[in-house]
Amino acid sequence: MFQFEGRGRGRGSGRGRGRGPGRMGGPKAAGPDGKCVCPNCGHKEPHAVGEPCFDKNCPKCGTTMTRE
Repeated sequence: MFQFEGRGRGRGSGRGRGRGPGRMGGPKAAGPDGKCVCPNCGHKEPHAVGEPCFDKNCPKCGTTMTRE
């Protein structure tokens, strides 16, 4: 087995090991369905694909909307 100078064999001391959920365990996208909702007044609008809810402002009160 090839060995670099100054390093042991087997498992390395790699940085970042064990940090976070990994490739398949991360947060999931909300998908195309659903609604954008205002956390302030409760106004709801259909979600437009490719347009994040947090980029919209509520037409009633102007608060940034969130995804339902």
